[in-house]
Amino acid sequence: MANLKLDLVNKLNNDKFYEELELIRLAQEPSMNYREKIELMQEQLATLALLNAEIGLVEEYFREPAPAAAPAPAQADQQEPVPAPAPAPAEPKAKVHQGQSHGEG
Repeated sequence: MANLKLDLVNKLNNDKFYEELELIRLAQEPSMNYREKIELMQEQLATLALLNAEIGLVEEYFREPAPAAAPAPAQADQQEPVPAPAPAPAEPKAKVHQGQSHGEG
């Protein structure tokens, strides 16, 4: 199935490339009627949007399966001990200087 997905995405990307070239050609065409140019460019953009959506759907429907994690050997008599969490570091006491009523923290 990977070759099918790859071939389909390649075809869609090729079609998209040629549609983009046509859009650029239309934009740079000096002798075309302006209204006609706008309408043709709009059609090209609709085609490009459809191709982008198709590429996204191919990626969505033909996802590669996530690699399965290797199952750990289950042996009841050989369990590894779970380490205890490390104690939190003690906060240093605020130093009280002469003339202060409390420490600054």
